[in-house]
Amino acid sequence: MDSGLFFHRSLQLAQCPIGITRQQSSQHFLVESAVTTRSVPRPLHSFAALAGRRNLPSPTAAHAKAQCQLGQACLPLVVSLQQLPSQIVRIRSRHVSSCRRSSPVTLYTIERNALVITNLDRVELSNMRLHRFEIKRFKAIESLSFEWDDFVVFIGENNCGKSCVLSALALFLSGSAIKDPLLFHKHLTSEANAIELVGHFDQLTPVDLEQVAVKGRTSGNEWVLKKKFWLETELVDEEEKSSWKEMLYSYSGQEIFVQWPTPDTSWAYFPAEYQPLIEQILDRPARPTPVSRDALKTLIRQNRPDLIEQDPPSWVQNPGGGGNWKSNANSILPRSIVIKAVQEASDEATSKEASTYGKLVNLIVENKLAARAEMATLKTSLQAVTQLFCPDEGHPERQAQEIRDLEKSINDGLREVIGGEAKIRTESPELNTLLLPNTSLVIKDANANIETKIQHQGHGLQRTLIMTLLQLLVEAEEGPVAANENRRPTILIMEEPELYLHPQMERRMRDVLYRLSAKTGMQVACCTHSPIFLDIAERHKSIVRMSKSVAGDVSSIQVTEEIFVGTADAVDKARLQTVARFNPAVNELFFSRDVVLLEEFTAVAAFERAADITGIFARHPAIRRSVALVDADGKYTIPAFQKTLNAFSIPYRIVHDEDRGNASATTQNAKILALATNASGTRPIHLIGPTNIESVLGYEASSSGSKAFPAVRKVEELHANNCLPLAFIQAVNFAYFGTLTEPVPQN
Repeated sequence: MDSGLFFHRSLQLAQCPIGITRQQSSQHFLVESAVTTRSVPRPLHSFAALAGRRNLPSPTAAHAKAQCQLGQACLPLVVSLQQLPSQIVRIRSRHVSSCRRSSPVTLYTIERNALVITNLDRVELSNMRLHRFEIKRFKAIESLSFEWDDFVVFIGENNCGKSCVLSALALFLSGSAIKDPLLFHKHLTSEANAIELVGHFDQLTPVDLEQVAVKGRTSGNEWVLKKKFWLETELVDEEEKSSWKEMLYSYSGQEIFVQWPTPDTSWAYFPAEYQPLIEQILDRPARPTPVSRDALKTLIRQNRPDLIEQDPPSWVQNPGGGGNWKSNANSILPRSIVIKAVQEASDEATSKEASTYGKLVNLIVENKLAARAEMATLKTSLQAVTQLFCPDEGHPERQAQEIRDLEKSINDGLREVIGGEAKIRTESPELNTLLLPNTSLVIKDANANIETKIQHQGHGLQRTLIMTLLQLLVEAEEGPVAANENRRPTILIMEEPELYLHPQMERRMRDVLYRLSAKTGMQVACCTHSPIFLDIAERHKSIVRMSKSVAGDVSSIQVTEEIFVGTADAVDKARLQTVARFNPAVNELFFSRDVVLLEEFTAVAAFERAADITGIFARHPAIRRSVALVDADGKYTIPAFQKTLNAFSIPYRIVHDEDRGNASATTQNAKILALATNASGTRPIHLIGPTNIESVLGYEASSSGSKAFPAVRKVEELHANNCLPLAFIQAVNFAYFGTLTEPVPQN
C-alpha cells in the first residue's frame, strides 16, 4: 500500500464529514472540511495548504463528489480517477510510523489511478506472526529450524537443547546484542562462526507493510529478518583489539527501475518515459535529491509498474542503511514474555525491563487502560514533543529551531563531500516502554506488614501466580478489547510449564496455554517433560522432538505435513484421538528411547509384573527409564500409532496377539506388518500365538471386570510355581530387549 494521507479521529474529526471533490473539467481534487485550522491534523492541513497554493477552484454542484465520514461502516471507498494529478492529491507521508501508534485512522492512498479511502478501524494494526525460526551456531545448536502456527512445544531428554532454542528465540525478539562467548557454538566467535537468528513473518497487515523495516523488503508474502552476531578482532598499532558486531539483514528482491540513468544527478538524464512522471513531483527541486528520487519511484510504482523489474530475493545487509532501519525492525517485532523454569531474583534485579509478572499484569490491563483519557493525554503530549524533531515542509516553524540549526550545520559539512542531505528523525516512544520498567508485583505479609517482590517467594508460589495471571490474560483476551494503538503481537516463551504443579493443575495449565495461543496476536512456545502438554492426534505439527548425539550435536524432528490423509486414514485418526484424549500417558512414546506398542493394557500389566518379580528390572535397572510400554487400546489402533511414530522417525517394536483363525484379525495383522516395513527400516514384530496372551498363560479372560488384574495374578502364581511358559518369557524379553532371550547384564 502506498504512502498516503491520514486523518486522526483522536483530533475530534469523528463527526466531521470529509468530502473528496473532483472538478471534471480540470481534473482537480479538493478536501472539504468544516473544522478550523487549529484542529486539522498536519497532513490534512498540508493538503489544504497545497490546494490553496495551486489556486484550485472551489467545489460546485457540478463536481463529482465522494463523501465519507470517519468511522462509517461503508469504508473503504474507492473513487475512480483516470488521469490523476498525483502532485495535488499525494502528500508524501512522514506519518506512516505514527499510523501504527494512532488508532483508529482513515488512510487515503492512490492505487492504480484510484483514490482509496480506508478506515483502519476495520484493519488490524499489527498481526504479524512468526511462522518459522532458524538458529545457527548458538550454544549447542549448529543448525536448527522449526515452524509454528500458534503453539509449539519442544520435547526431549535433559540437556538436549530445548532451553537453547527458547533462549535464542527470546534474544531475537528482545532486540538485545549478543556479547557473551559462552553463547557461541563451541565458543568460536569469529565472523565465520557467527550466530545467525532468522525470523520469517507472515500475516502482514497494510500497516505492517508500511513500516520502514518492511516496506519494499518482503519476499512473497513474508518479511524475513536475519540477525548476525560475532566478535571482530583487528590489528591496531600492532595491538589486537576486539569489538562485538551485530548486523541485520532482510531477505528480499531489489527493485530495478528500467533505464534509470547513471548518474541520476539531472532530470534531463532520465528517459522520455519518465518525464511525465517527473512533472508530477510535488515541489520538484531543480536537481534530483534523495527525497525527490524517492517521490519519482513512488509515482513509477503507482502509474508505470511496467518500468520496474524485480531481482531474485537475496540477503540485503542493513537495508535502508542506518540505525533507523534497525531500531524500527526491533520495535515492530512481537514482544516476548519469558517465563523461565527457575526465575532467579538476581536476574529480575539486574533487568532493565519489567519483571515477568509486571509484563503479564500490563498485558492483562493494557486494553482497558488504552481507553482512559489519561493515556490519550500522555500519548498526545509525547507526540507533541516528538514533533519538535520532525521536519514539516508545510510548516517548518513546527520543528525545533535547535534541530534545524543542527541539521544545517551537519549538511554544511557534508555538502562539499557528498550530494546527499542529512535529516534528523525520531519516533514516538511506545507507552509500554515507559510504563513497563516500573511495573512489578509484590506479596504483602499481613502479619508483618512487609511487602516482598514475588521473585523472592518460593518457586511453588511463583508458578501458581504465573498460572493465575495467564488465566486472567485468557479471560481478558476473550472479553471486549478496546482500541489500543500500542498493541503488538505477543509471544509467550515458557520453560517447563508443569513445574511444581500436581497432575490436575498441569492439565489446567495446558488448557490455559492452548486457549491463549488460539487468540489473535498471541503465540506460545514452551518446552516440557510432561506428556500432558502434547496432542499427538490434533496438534502433531506443534511437536518438535529434540535429541543430542554422543558427540554433542543437537538435532530435531518436526512433522509439518499431515499424517492422516484421506478417508481411509480418518478412522485411524479418530481412534488415536480417542485413546490420547482419555489416556494422555500414551504421549510418553515421544519421551522414550525405546517404544514398545502392546495390543492392550493386559500385556502392559503382565509384562511389567513379570519383569519385576523375575529380577529383570534388578539386573537391568536402565530399562525402567529407557523402555516405554504403550497400551494401544486394541489391535485396530496400532496402525494409527505406527503412522505417527514413522512420521517422527521414532524407533519402535510391536507385541500383539496372533489371533490365528480370525479372518478380520489376520487382515489387521497384515496391515500392521506393512506399516512396520518402511523407508527408515523394518520395525520388529512379535506375535503371541497361536491365539492370545490369555491362552499362553493358561486362563480365560472374563468378559466383565478388569482384564489386567487376573493376568497379573496368573503371572504371580506361575512364577511362584516356577512354571512361567517359555512363550510368555520370550514375549517379555522381546518387549524389553528386542530379542527372545535376556542379554547378559552389563556392570
